[in-house]
Amino acid sequence: MDLSFLVYSFIALFIIVDPVANVPVFLGMLEGISEAGYRRAVKRASIMAMLVLLIFTYAGAYFFRYLGIELYSFRIAGGVLLFIIAMEMLFGRRTRTELAPEEESVRADELSITPLAVPLLTGPGAITTGIVLQSRAQGVEESLMLGIAVVLVFLASWAILANARRIYLLLGDTGTRVVTRLMGLLLASIAVQFIVDGVREALREVSR
Repeated sequence: MDLSFLVYSFIALFIIVDPVANVPVFLGMLEGISEAGYRRAVKRASIMAMLVLLIFTYAGAYFFRYLGIELYSFRIAGGVLLFIIAMEMLFGRRTRTELAPEEESVRADELSITPLAVPLLTGPGAITTGIVLQSRAQGVEESLMLGIAVVLVFLASWAILANARRIYLLLGDTGTRVVTRLMGLLLASIAVQFIVDGVREALREVSR
């Protein structure tokens, strides 16, 4: 059995999902939530992101075609959502995530689905990559390898993100807040790039 397609798919998807870059974003979004709540949110986000990517990898092309939705529309919408989140991180508006203990689990569950699972982990880039890889798969064997690669990517993502707080304990409260602001700026840049790419693709499609 040639595992080259499995390795190639894993590397491509891991780079796109990029859980390492998402570490400070997860910490910023889940600030004030207990360790148990944080780990639960990370686990839920990883599972949801994995399921969404698997669904779109195997059925995305048919799904978008059926609804008449272009991928650039999804890219623009994801970019707008991320930009709103980035502004909250940049200006320290934590009122939506600083909750009473009895509300913590509800808010953590909400955040773990949107925006942590989608579009932070499984965004337009990951969905596009999954669809393209599936179109390149030769036969059932390689198609199954792609599914295995998706599962492995999110297992690795969960392992990295679940232990993120241990790393940031070394920075202290001030250091964490500084990093959160910087990551907010980075996230804003990513969001703008999503929107720009989506608009560019839309204009290219219209000009044909």
